[in-house]
Amino acid sequence: MFEQDPTAAPAGIPTELAATYVPADRYGFLQGAGARLRCASWNVPGTASQPAKGSVVLLTGRGEFIEKYATEVAGELLGRGYCVFSMDWRGQGLSDRPLPDRDKGHIDNFSTYLGDLKLFLDTVVAPNAPRPVVAVCHSMGAHIMLRSLAETGSGPLSAAILVSPMTALRREALLRSVLMVMPEVPAVEERYLFGTGPFIALAREFNANFVTHDERRYRFTDLWFAADRRLELGGPTLGWARQAARSMTAMSAPGHLERVELPLVVVTAGQDSLIDSRSHAPMVARLKHGEHVAVAGAMHEVMMETDDLRALFWESFDRLAGRVSAR
Repeated sequence: MFEQDPTAAPAGIPTELAATYVPADRYGFLQGAGARLRCASWNVPGTASQPAKGSVVLLTGRGEFIEKYATEVAGELLGRGYCVFSMDWRGQGLSDRPLPDRDKGHIDNFSTYLGDLKLFLDTVVAPNAPRPVVAVCHSMGAHIMLRSLAETGSGPLSAAILVSPMTALRREALLRSVLMVMPEVPAVEERYLFGTGPFIALAREFNANFVTHDERRYRFTDLWFAADRRLELGGPTLGWARQAARSMTAMSAPGHLERVELPLVVVTAGQDSLIDSRSHAPMVARLKHGEHVAVAGAMHEVMMETDDLRALFWESFDRLAGRVSAR
């Protein structure tokens, strides 16, 4: 189990979010390959007559962090009777950052993320999570989970719901053409991707956002960054984008997705301007046990959307979790 460490807890809690935020029962760090990875877990106060229904592994997208989902989603899962286990990906949240400029979202290779996820599942989730275990993963986290299931197996998991999985990007052809002419050297790889830069709170205008219709939930990120500046993260680097493109190519290779044995639900955001959602249906068709759910009015962050759109996600989760529990 990861060691309890008070520095792995947030330094402050935004007063505006205190009503729905649920702090973890345990915070700590795992030692990954050259980096400390922050983890958190929440326990359901079950009894012998009414134990926990199971557990959820909650994995965030690029640039996100545990507290964004602890603000509402973790509490909603606990209310359903599920223990929760989560981690910050290397390079974001309170996990170690690979570059001196902490604002840059960088990775050397997506295989590093895969190794970190396996470590988390093997040493934190497998020994401690009440069964069955369902993964709830967003965007980049869904991409990494999908690759992990295909390449290293199911581990302690019984099912997964992948929300807006990163299977292809909007304007990906343009991105790949740019990357082809950029030399793969540290001085270039560690630059911000064109059009991005450090986090600037004043630049985050809700009316120009492309992730949610819900302004209150959109502000979760800003409020947490203000409460604990260690959580702040800016845009991705060219190196991150290059490795993301390579990882998507690896995932789409013939025979790759066909190796996934778990029941999977893929939730597509109908108004996603980051992920090319047209890639989801063909991907689901390659899965042995795949189900495709489209949320027509949702932008990229379905779990951070308006109540009516989030309800469609929860219907999908409840249906999948009920099916797994009935086995």
